[in-house]
Order: sequence, then structure tokens, then C-alpha cells
Amino acid sequence: MSDTNRSFYDELKTYITINDVLQVRLMDEPTSATYYSRIDDISEGKLIIAWPTNAGIRLILHRDQILDFYFIREGTPHMFSGLVDDTRTEPMPQIIIILSSAVSQVQRRQNFRVKCLIPVEIVGNIKEDPRSDETTALTVKTVSNDLSASGISVRYAKRIPEGSIVNIKLSLPDEGPPISIPCSIIYSEYLTENQILYRTGFRYLMISEAERARIVRYVYRTQLQGLHP
Repeated sequence: MSDTNRSFYDELKTYITINDVLQVRLMDEPTSATYYSRIDDISEGKLIIAWPTNAGIRLILHRDQILDFYFIREGTPHMFSGLVDDTRTEPMPQIIIILSSAVSQVQRRQNFRVKCLIPVEIVGNIKEDPRSDETTALTVKTVSNDLSASGISVRYAKRIPEGSIVNIKLSLPDEGPPISIPCSIIYSEYLTENQILYRTGFRYLMISEAERARIVRYVYRTQLQGLHP
């Protein structure tokens, strides 16, 4: 089992346990109301919690929604994110969560990232010289290096200037259509072990809830494959 996948399966148990209280908010909406829940079980990379409520009112949620979870450890606020995998009303209201990020202090949330090779198409117009207004058309067909709920990286023979805006098309190995996402280049640097290829990182600028859920589920399945020999 790799360290990454071991972290995915075991890390949460080092921070929280059954009956601990969680604060729950809608992802990336810091001004949303805070709901409260309790942990009922942690098993096989999934978290089962009581349905979050606020003053007796349940949080309205649906499958594939991503939520942020907060808790305090040793006086320090921590958080992680998770995807609503399923809901139950009997024998008691519960939601089943697939983890989508590592546990971290509030200032440093980090999404799970997995190594994978999936087809990627990159299209855009880039400025190779920032002092000039001239742009160069970029069309690249390659495969991913790694993937997360917030971004992707690829290996490419040329450097793409940081800050460039491009559109990427991901072809996940599921039953859905390709996902098209506008992205910003956040780095483009030589691989340390290879001075020929650049590792280029992309951050999603606009992505639908359904598209992000597909990526989280793919990352989750890929992680689970490493949990067993």
C-alpha cells in the first residue's frame, strides 16, 4: 500500500473518532450557515455521519454534493472536504461521505491527488513573450500526470507560460462524456528526473458540481485500487 493511499484510508482516524462532533458547511461558501453532525462510523475510506442540522432543521443536500467539514484538535481548527455518496433515512437519517481532500489546518486544505494516465486535450491562445500582444495557438493531445478535484497536471515538451488561460478536455474512463474545463496555468517546470519534459499544472477556473463529482469519484476509485494487493 502506498503512503498516499494509506493516508486516504487511515489519516482521518488519527484525527477523529466515532461520536465526535463536526461542523458542516457548503463547499466554498464561507458565509453559509453552519450545521452540526456527529460521526457514526469510518470504514473503507467512507465516513458515515448523522444528517447535519441547525436548530433542528436538516441541511438540504443531494448526492454528489461536496461539503466542507470542520473540527478542533488541540486548539487548532482543521478541515477536510467530502462528496455525498448516499443518504439514508432509516433507521436514522445519515449521509455517507467519500473523502475528497486530506485533513489539514483550515488555512491549507489539500485535495487528494492521484497518479493517472487519462486522455487530455489542451486548446488555447498563449503569449510566449509577455512583452508582446502576439499570441500563439496551442493545441495539445496528451495524457494526465496526476488529477485532483481542483486541478490536473500533464507532461509536455514545451513550457506553457504561467497565468495562461486554456481549455482542457478530460476523458475519464467512466460512462460520461468528456469534461471541458477552462483552466489557468499555475506552473510549468522541468521534471527533476527529466530535463526534456515540463510538468505543467492547471487549476480549474469554472467547473460544474456534476463534473467535479465525477472527478472525485474517479480519484476515489483509483485510491481504493491501491488499498488492496
